[in-house]
Amino acid sequence: MTAWQAVRSLGWVHHKKGWRQHGWRYPFLCWAVAHLFNEQWYLQHYPDVAAGGGNAFAHCLLYGLAEGRELAPRFSISGYGVLYSGNQTWEPYHSVIHYWWWGRWRGLSPLPCFTGSGIQAGRGGQLCLAVFAHSVGSRLYGAERSLLDALSTLEALGVATVVVVPNASNPSYLDALRRVSCSVCVMPYYWWREGEADHPETLASMQSLLEAAGVNAVYVNTLTLQAPSVVAKRLGLPVMTHVRELPAHDPALCQALNSSAQGVVAHAAAHSDLLIVNSQCTARAFQETGVPVAVVPNTIDMCVWQAVPAFQPDVQRPLRVGLLGSLSYKKGLADFVALADALARKGVAVECCLYGAKTPDLDDLLDQRREVGEALGSQGSIFHKGYVQDPKDALANLDIVVNLSRFQESFGRTVLEAMAAARPVVAYEWGALPELVAHGKTGFLAPLGDVQRVAQWIETLANDPALLVSMGNAGRQRANALFGTPAHQAAMANALSRLFPAVTTNVNQTKCD
Repeated sequence: MTAWQAVRSLGWVHHKKGWRQHGWRYPFLCWAVAHLFNEQWYLQHYPDVAAGGGNAFAHCLLYGLAEGRELAPRFSISGYGVLYSGNQTWEPYHSVIHYWWWGRWRGLSPLPCFTGSGIQAGRGGQLCLAVFAHSVGSRLYGAERSLLDALSTLEALGVATVVVVPNASNPSYLDALRRVSCSVCVMPYYWWREGEADHPETLASMQSLLEAAGVNAVYVNTLTLQAPSVVAKRLGLPVMTHVRELPAHDPALCQALNSSAQGVVAHAAAHSDLLIVNSQCTARAFQETGVPVAVVPNTIDMCVWQAVPAFQPDVQRPLRVGLLGSLSYKKGLADFVALADALARKGVAVECCLYGAKTPDLDDLLDQRREVGEALGSQGSIFHKGYVQDPKDALANLDIVVNLSRFQESFGRTVLEAMAAARPVVAYEWGALPELVAHGKTGFLAPLGDVQRVAQWIETLANDPALLVSMGNAGRQRANALFGTPAHQAAMANALSRLFPAVTTNVNQTKCD
């Protein structure tokens, strides 16, 4: 469909809405989007739009831009706006108009790259990896923090990195990536779906980038991407996939990829020369694929976490028990509410605190709780503390951390952070959590779904402040020994040596000021 055909496809209702939204800018925006828009890519990139039917161009123009959606594989709206807006914050429509009517005539890049300031940025001749992130959002979660940790370790090992992200919607995260890399490039791409081929323009853009960067290998930070591996194979480059998922216990992931758990595992193996996994639990899920598997657990910067003061008994307030992360049913939200009630019936004085962004699951559960009211009997005190950008701020206000996930955690980053903050952890003996929590030493483990046993262990800690302190300190020591920076660097060096034998680690023990 040509630009003129796209414009003519809009009815008067669409044009009327466009004029109301953008005023005098509307005809300029409409014409610019018509020329840049790629209908096939847009529908493939956004299955919800394809499922809804209707005019894809109209959706992009009147709704998609405002929702932060990209319109084509060769133009990053968010990246262009961050690079060329100066100190301003451009709306998506501003970036589109600016590029089409001004920027492209002056040679401004539609797929911008930001210069990094990492310690390997000014050097040459070392191993260089193209590192692909799977998503960028307004908030940082485990995958994003783990990527920053991996990049820091690669830098310490003398490996240069060119980081590729699908959007620049979080400038502060972009800045953090730049500090540990040679450059950060922004390029729209999306997750693979079973039976769908990657768009040719996406592959062409990635190939141009990899050729220009002169990388030695591709490092994909998730098994949800396919295009980087396809391009790497074309260029004869090895592919490392860092797996942080357990497909057999994540039906939502399988649904998003339109595949079975077995299909997801097979796909990762078929598109990788090396699988880097974050736990022994994850390794077992991929050990029969025939592809080499290297375990590189998540890490923690103990110098940062030792600034969080250890637990100090305080008789002036109740004990604070917290659950942190995505507040959804699969993360054990209902179990946490049941735990609060069980502790209340036991007469244990605690405040049960939830840290995380507000979610529909949380709203639904709290609404049910209010409706039932006194029919439940004794109800525990539950406090939603909201999303906290820095988990240290949350953990400094907690005494005990619980992990009650109803699906198998492939690692359990919040558990490691709690250990580093010298907080005992009570969790289900499920997934990778037993690899972190030493039962009876750094916390307690309970059978999956046994809320009463969890309540029993918390009661034990509440009645024995000295045990709470000793377990917290033991957890901090375990976090430092098994998951600190030196351990992470050694594990990563071992993984890289599977493909590049010359990679070694000779990093001194980290000393905190």
